[in-house]
This record gives sequence, C-alpha cells and structure tokens, in this order.
Amino acid sequence: MKKRFVSLISFCLLVLLLAGCGPAAGGVSVGSGGESASERIPVTMLYMIDLPNFEKLVEDTYPDIDLQVERNAEATIDGESERRLRTGHGSDIITTTMPTGDVVSYAMDLSAQEFASAYQAGISQSLLIGGRTLFLPLPGRYSGYIYNVTLAAQAGVTGPPADAGELMSMLDAAAARGLGVGSDGVMFVIASNDMTNLSSYFIGTQVPDFLGLGDGIIWRERLTRREDTFGNGMAHCLNLSAAMVEKGYLDPAHLYNNRGNMTPVQDRMLEGTLMLTYGTVHFLNTLNSGSDRYEFAMLPFLSEEDNHPWTIAAPAAYVGLNAALAGQGRENVLRASQNVLSLLSSPEGQAAFIRDIGASQSYLAADVPISGEVPEGLADCVSEGYVYNVQFPAKLLQYFGRILVSVLNGESDMEDALGNVDHYFLAGDEEVEYDQTLIGVAAGDMIYENYNVRREETAIGNLVADAIREMTGADMAFANGGSIRGSIYEGNVFGSDLDVVCPYDNTIVVLKADGSVVREMLANGLTRLIQEGGIPGGRFLNVSGLCYSYRAPTADSPAELLDITFPDGSAFDETRTYTIAVTSYMCGAAGYLDNNGDGFTMLNVYSDTAPPAEGVALEEETGRTVGDALQFYFQAHNGEAILARPEGRIKVVTEDE
Repeated sequence: MKKRFVSLISFCLLVLLLAGCGPAAGGVSVGSGGESASERIPVTMLYMIDLPNFEKLVEDTYPDIDLQVERNAEATIDGESERRLRTGHGSDIITTTMPTGDVVSYAMDLSAQEFASAYQAGISQSLLIGGRTLFLPLPGRYSGYIYNVTLAAQAGVTGPPADAGELMSMLDAAAARGLGVGSDGVMFVIASNDMTNLSSYFIGTQVPDFLGLGDGIIWRERLTRREDTFGNGMAHCLNLSAAMVEKGYLDPAHLYNNRGNMTPVQDRMLEGTLMLTYGTVHFLNTLNSGSDRYEFAMLPFLSEEDNHPWTIAAPAAYVGLNAALAGQGRENVLRASQNVLSLLSSPEGQAAFIRDIGASQSYLAADVPISGEVPEGLADCVSEGYVYNVQFPAKLLQYFGRILVSVLNGESDMEDALGNVDHYFLAGDEEVEYDQTLIGVAAGDMIYENYNVRREETAIGNLVADAIREMTGADMAFANGGSIRGSIYEGNVFGSDLDVVCPYDNTIVVLKADGSVVREMLANGLTRLIQEGGIPGGRFLNVSGLCYSYRAPTADSPAELLDITFPDGSAFDETRTYTIAVTSYMCGAAGYLDNNGDGFTMLNVYSDTAPPAEGVALEEETGRTVGDALQFYFQAHNGEAILARPEGRIKVVTEDE
C-alpha cells in the first residue's frame, strides 16, 4: 500500500475556556440577564431546518438575546439571503452555502474577532476572501456512496465492495438480475444536482489513488501557487463515471443543473429501482428511517490500486455577520450577534448545532463531542484520519462540475474541458462568472414542456413577455414560442438558467406599429399550430400588455383569431399606434426565407428580400437579448421572489365552445 497522508488540513490546538453558564470565550456581554422576552435583543438568521438545541444554548448562555431562526428551503437559502440583503432587510447572521459572489459584499470582516481564530488552519485559509475572514464554517457532514444492502445480497454480493472493481461488479450482478434498476436502466444517481456537490463527487473519486497521497498533495500545493494545472492532476477523474455511463448505469443527462431532469433519488431508492447513490450521512439516515423493506449502508470512495478508501467532508453551510450591523443605533444587536457566533465557535455551541443538523464533524481546532454514530462503512476512514476536505473556491467547483458533465455527455473532450478549467482558475472568465452568478429567486416552477409555449398561455411565456415589456417600457411585448426553450424552477436562479430559457442572441427592438399590424401579427402566430409530426411551429405569440382569444385548429379548419382586448377588459383600437417590443429575428434580421423570421413580414424593418413593413417604424434598437431582459427583470424585482402565472391573457376556444 502506498504511504498515506492523514489529512490535508493542518491542525492547531486552541482550547476555548467556558465558565459555567457565562458568555463563551471572546464574547461580549450585552446585558445583565433575566430580561423579559420583550426586552431581549433579537438576533435573526435563516437556516434550512429548525435549530432548537442551539437556540436554547444561546438563550441560556445569554438571557438578554432572543435568537430568531427562520426556516427556509435549502434550495433558496442563498437567493433568499442575498435578496433580503440587497433590500436592506437581511438577517443579522448571514447564512450561505456558497461564500462567493454578491453576498460577500454584505458580510462584515471578522478577522479581528477572537472567535474567528478558533477554526482549523486549513479551513480558515481556504475561506479567506481578499485576505479577510468573512465567513465561518458550520459543522460538516460526511459523504459517500449509499447502496441497497438488501438488493446486493439478493444479487449474490455477500459483503460491502472493498474497491472500485468490486463496486462495478456489484452493479453488474444486480443488473443481470434486474435488481436496483429502473425502466431507464439507471442504477446510480448523485443525490443532489448542485454542481458543487457533483464536483465533490468527481474529486472524491481521485482521493484514494492520487489526492490523498504524496503526489496529490504536492500537486494541490503547486496548483494553489498557480504552478500546475488541472490537466496534470484530474485527467482521470471521470474514469469510473464514464464506465458507468458506457454500461447505462449512469445517465449524464440527469446530472445537469436543471431540476426538470432530476431523478427522484429518494423515491427510487426506497422503492428499490435505484441501487446506488452518492449523498450525505443525513441522507443515509433518511433512507433507513423511511424503509421497512430495504437496508441501506454507506461506502467511502474506493481505490482502483489497493489503497485505503477515503470519505469526504464539507461544511453544511457558512455563516457571517451582516455588515449593516455596523450602522448607527445597532450597537447592541451587533454585540449580541457577535456573541452568538462566539458561542457557535465553542465546543458547546458546535455540539448543540451538530445535534440539530445531524452533522458528523466540527472544523474547530478544539475537540468537539460528536453525537450519533459514524456509519459502519466510514468508521475506519474517520478513526484513522482518511477524511478529505475539498478546499477549492466554490465558483471554481461549480464550473468544474458543470464542464465535466459536458464531457460525460459527449459535448467536449477531457483535455479541452480541463484546459477551460485552468483558464478560469488562472485568468477568470466573464462568461463563466455570469453563468454562476445568482440572478434572483423563483417562488415556484415556471415550466416549458411539450411545446406548451407554442400553443397556449404559460407561466414561463408570461414571464418572458413581461420581462421584455418592462425592460423596454413598450405598450406591449411579444415573445414567439420558438425563442423559449427551457424552464425556471423554484429556488435560486443563476445566469446559466436564463441562458437555457432563452439561448438565442437575437436582440430586442421597439417599433411603433398600427393596431392593424398587431392584429396581423397575432393572426400570423396562429398559422402553424399543427404541423407534420405534431410539433407546433415556433411563431405562436406569448404576450404582455394585451389579451387575445383564438379558435383552436381542427383537421378541417385552421386556427382563427377571435378577439383582442387590453388586460383591464377595454377594447383594442386597431386605428391607434402603439409601441411594441419584439425580437430583431421577427423584424427580418435573418431574412424570411426558409421560415426565418417565422413569417412576421408585417414587421420587416431589416430584410431586403421582403417588402418593407407598412404601418411600422423602428423606434429603438436596444442591443439586448431576451436573456438580458430576464436578468433585468429579476434584478429590478430583487426585493421579491418571482412567480409568473397564467392569468387569462390567451384564451383557447375549442370546437365545443
């Protein structure tokens, strides 16, 4: 066996002395104690679950503090935190799963705080932002493979796989008997499609045979100094995943950061149609508590070269202080919030937090009592120090995961992909930064499916049309259904999500148009609702600023435009002139041959191969795309979570009506 290195993190011994029920070390007293609830100082924070043990410890230790934990969905914790911070209503204690991006600008510098030095040197160094400590790591959770022990036994596997080869043999044996496999043939899914989590998995596969060994440690240090490349260290990180894809056990399409593609991992594990997943100890416990039929167990990352297996650990989230606490008149709240973080940074505070969230380890330098047992499959790794902490910057991890998925999907090769990662790591990339920028929060799903935006009113169609209209200030806006290609799902919305919704670079133009032209436009949008193959054409118009109704087409008759009104019910006047926002594509920027421009020749202001439009004049070329309009809309409404709904803008009249 190759010589192992116990950890990549250097430990320092720092003991925090706590006196009875008094303040934690480094804390600042904010009152004399014994206050009534109405006199206590409220300290607010968001978190994914309730924190009863930690709340009680805070309020017992500091009777003058009222810790108020608001539960928020994990999928929206970053977006909700940032949304409130932007509007000046952020929590006193900032919670984020990704301590990068705009949220950094709202965090207070904790470098001079005594409690900031209580954490292990390695994790503290990895969190420095511009040389400053802005966030602290919450207790972490171990991650690894989770497999169905019951089905493995039925497949003839008598014990847990000891290496990567035996792991594949287990899948082969189960597949041969039709065990742990769904109708899609998939047997392995990563429990979260978050790109940081995907990166952690891809990196974890390299720990036993590279990153946890001397060569890997040297490579990581050289990479940190910008003296080495990802191509030299991670060229083999997809070997196991690619082998699973080749056999059909893993479908890379389910790894995209698109919740519409996600496999319902928990449901399939519990019903026995998924053999293997990658997740946390918390997820393992959830599966075992939810099933009377199957037993689940956890495996670490396994070697291909007879080396010791490893597990991965990562903080559940990160916390900091709202910089607005330094404002005048908030001194008491600032001191109270500092005391909460001081207590959190003590062994007692960590232990209480660990009990609340079911965490597996603390990043304090001092010893912390851990409640609960480490799963049997990880026990040797933990007791012997084979625990790897991924310490790459969060945005780099996100990009690394996303680009490796593109390799598994055959969209790029490994050499080019890792070259792009190196370029981003060394020089940065504006496009990559945008893709990973948190744009806003969606309060619900706005779904594109079955070409719905090409035949009826939809939430996503209304959102796109509203965004165009609001950005331009036009009287009305139109988005042809063919320009909308994806959904927006409840939770955080990133730049890459908007690119999926509207991937084209056609720009938005504002026209002055007669009402009769608007009627002609709407009628043209109904001309290809039924096409050969059953796929409706892309010219159907999603609208903002007016409503219309049409009679659905039949085998014997085409669709027919019936009525046009304004949203308040007032009549549409075809003799008036309106400002309308449309795309340059509709106005002939690509011409009208071969169905380009979707037949909107009545808007032609660009093409020389079709007659110029009558009753239309070019008012403004915005130079902005539909994706830009969506970004503008989310940022203009950053004080709220966005949710568009069908509201009667388009009525479809069927043959029976």
